[in-house]
Amino acid sequence: MNKNTKITLQELIKRKEQMLESKNKLKTKELYVASLDGTITVECPTSSMAKEAQEMDNGDAYMVYQCVKEPNLKSKELRDAFGCVEPMEIVEKVFAAGEIPQIALECLKLAGYVDSVKAVDDIKN
Repeated sequence: MNKNTKITLQELIKRKEQMLESKNKLKTKELYVASLDGTITVECPTSSMAKEAQEMDNGDAYMVYQCVKEPNLKSKELRDAFGCVEPMEIVEKVFAAGEIPQIALECLKLAGYVDSVKAVDDIKN
């Protein structure tokens, strides 16, 4: 289906199973991180997680802490190895400061919070 196809009620009903399955499927993405010279795996944040992050001063770090699944940032062994007192400290110890908001943004994109809706005029141009 192309980007200019008008979605009708019948089309939504036809896609129901696919849509519900897609929402229940855990979305992950591999990201290359320059400071680590390797990849990490992030997971789609829940809507409540995204809302919590938006309300926090350190929301990007929270999003990264919650969404990075490999390596497991919640590992006590990892936190101990880096000398973290608070669990989320690991984010700033592992990633460069500029990478944290970029990783958080990629997590939000995965959840459809960024760049998933465009005006039709923008697509045509």
